[in-house]
Amino acid sequence: MGFSYQKNFSNPTLPVDEPQFWGLVKATKWAEDIDKYRETGEASLKRKLPAFIFQATFDETTSKAGKTGAWRKQAATRLTGLVVMDIDHLKSEELRVKSEEFTAADFSQKAKDLGILLIYITPSGHGLKIVFKARLDWGNLIDNQHAMAKVLGVEVDESCKDASRMSFICKESDILYIDKELFTYENKEFAEKYNDEYRAGHSGNTKADIVANPSVKQASAEDGQVGTEQVSTPVMWRGYDIQRIIDARYAAKLPCEADSNRHNESLKLATDLMLMLDKDKAKVLRVVEAQSWVQEIIDERNENVVQTVESAASCIAEKEKKYASSLPSKAMLAAIQEYCGQTYQEITKTSSQTAAVVLKDDTMAQMLWEWGEEIEALSEYYPALKDVCKGLKHNQYPAALFVAGGLLMTLMTRCTYRFYHRPEELRRLNNSTLIIGDPASGKSFATRLFKLLAAPIIEADQVGKEAINVYREQMRTKGANKEKPKKPKVIVRVHPARTSNAQFIQDMVNSVEEVDGEPMQLHMLTFDTELDNTICVQKGGSWIDKQSMELKAFHNEEDGQAYSNNDSILQDFFVTWNYIYTGTPIALKKKVNAQNFGSGLATRLTCIPLPATNFKMMTRENTVDYDSDNRLKEWAKKLDRTKGELSVQKLVDELYDWTARRMADAEENDSKADEMLLKRCAYHGLNFSAPFIVMRHWGSLHQEGNYWCGTFETDEIDWRLAELIVNMQYACQRYYFGAMAEAYFDNKLKDASVNVQRRKKTYEGFDRLPDEFTIDDVVRCFKLNSSSSARSRVFRLQKDRLIEKASEYFENGTTKAKYKKTGIQML
Repeated sequence: MGFSYQKNFSNPTLPVDEPQFWGLVKATKWAEDIDKYRETGEASLKRKLPAFIFQATFDETTSKAGKTGAWRKQAATRLTGLVVMDIDHLKSEELRVKSEEFTAADFSQKAKDLGILLIYITPSGHGLKIVFKARLDWGNLIDNQHAMAKVLGVEVDESCKDASRMSFICKESDILYIDKELFTYENKEFAEKYNDEYRAGHSGNTKADIVANPSVKQASAEDGQVGTEQVSTPVMWRGYDIQRIIDARYAAKLPCEADSNRHNESLKLATDLMLMLDKDKAKVLRVVEAQSWVQEIIDERNENVVQTVESAASCIAEKEKKYASSLPSKAMLAAIQEYCGQTYQEITKTSSQTAAVVLKDDTMAQMLWEWGEEIEALSEYYPALKDVCKGLKHNQYPAALFVAGGLLMTLMTRCTYRFYHRPEELRRLNNSTLIIGDPASGKSFATRLFKLLAAPIIEADQVGKEAINVYREQMRTKGANKEKPKKPKVIVRVHPARTSNAQFIQDMVNSVEEVDGEPMQLHMLTFDTELDNTICVQKGGSWIDKQSMELKAFHNEEDGQAYSNNDSILQDFFVTWNYIYTGTPIALKKKVNAQNFGSGLATRLTCIPLPATNFKMMTRENTVDYDSDNRLKEWAKKLDRTKGELSVQKLVDELYDWTARRMADAEENDSKADEMLLKRCAYHGLNFSAPFIVMRHWGSLHQEGNYWCGTFETDEIDWRLAELIVNMQYACQRYYFGAMAEAYFDNKLKDASVNVQRRKKTYEGFDRLPDEFTIDDVVRCFKLNSSSSARSRVFRLQKDRLIEKASEYFENGTTKAKYKKTGIQML
């Protein structure tokens, strides 16, 4: 069958045989252009080169100019059975090592075994193309590329996922390996299986174990993906050709006259595009008008598409008045995931994925919506989140996640983990959670979660409570000469705010269970819907010492008592206590203020805002969703019977890196406040994500007696959850305690007669960067001393998805990179 080539963008493709192949790669003209391109980096020289299309030939179609030929259109694809893998951006040393590997004497047999037919150095001089036989058991083209990349130990560039992808020719001297079968190979079975898929525009992964690269390089005119049938520049959305997404959206059936729905569909499409294209009416109009079925109604009845776009804009404005945040339609969301290989939320990379310095109410209000949308997206992987957030608005989801996480980790009291700080110690899952909202802002959801998720602990406590009540009744009725009954040693773990110190400490010391042959002190749990109430009772003697225990609970620190009264036994103990309160901002100010800020309570607290309802009625429920409640009850029972060390080391490593990046920013800003608020955030990220991660990997656990235990492998999805939580914690720390932290250190400096001007160089430097920039720009804008420091800065910004690589250019014989801002604000 062979493959095809394209002389230039303005010509249709032609079949190429062995003599023509060698004629092209040996041609002096093209070799000179390649050499000049490597020397100067001038992209126009590259675009002049002919290109091979190894993966497909094409049926004849008609271009927009009316010319018939085998145009390089995905919709006209005929797969050859060849696969092209692109290994890009190799350093000179990497390229030399790979070149030696592929030209070694023993490589020929390995290549035949793997089905490799061609390897050559790309025109840039910094990449390799590997052409090989497709394997049906590996999947489609991109599946095969990933599988081969694993075999060869390289990283694949996903830009070759489309069948119509072209590969610029090389010089004869750049061919490292070739097998003559390249010119005659054909795999009809592969073509029969996948031709229709590629013609329909479906190029994404088909294998569940292949995760699409989040930084997929998309096709552009410069990449050679635009034939003469696409003479205008495509409208792009987040790096993806939006027309291809629309094609996937209407792949099953285009709107037609028989359906009488073309106007309605154009309005739906315009509404989706308004959201995706940042309300750019001109772009939306251009894309909508380009649809064939919209052109039909323009021709038939002079359809006013401008008015359609205006109607879509009004529709979006009305939605935002009600909900503050909107998503495209379900059909469009499905098309995005199908074509792009990622969800809408993953691609948009909302600012919830970047640690945010939040100081303003309106900014926090927006962040809550964005966090809620991310939680909804993650609920596809963590279904329990749907039940946890049932009946709530998106901006209330964060509060629900933290309440549920605090309760669930208390159920997992028999579990431990190792942290990057003192990894020799086994840590417990601890939380001190405050949900802060105005009166009547909907805090009752927390009560629902408490009743459902704390049920196993409450039920177990009942035996102990009854025994204590019987003992006390006997004490009240005993006669003078009767023997005093012995106080039973029972386990009672759930305590209301109104609990005496002696009772609380005694119950905490008694709550011991043997786990794997070792005694383990189980967590106490306190839940109260009125933080004001707990603060009031703290003023009396019954609670006053618990203030110190509130501090020590977060790290299970050691405490003790040595009172003279008979009820207080002389003893030392470790504080194992999780508490969850809901309350008002005024109550929080009483709890943490300038006078007691230095105690360290603020960084131990997880304070999450619950937004005002803004006159919106809650969703009316006509029926009780017993299934949802029962699912949460069942998970509570399971997690109450888990034990052992959690295999979360990958997440601990990721959290270490996250903290290191934030700490570097704090150091550059000379901000002791940021440093203080940051230090414990990673604990929160791990503790609150752990229960949901264990539920997701439940199938990896096994039973030992009455307990569940075992190891599991965390992945990128688990890190997304932990990263979201740690970002929320850091943002909320800044929101509630940022000003107090700044004042605390400012006052310390004043007391020491030191006047330090605090400059936020990180944010100022980032603001000074142009939208597209080089390493030299980073040195200049951040006022750094060297390119090495600038590269470290770029690494941190890339890791936090604030910037991404845009292109490459040549300067003084060296390949250099250009970067661009992603649009996410460094707050």
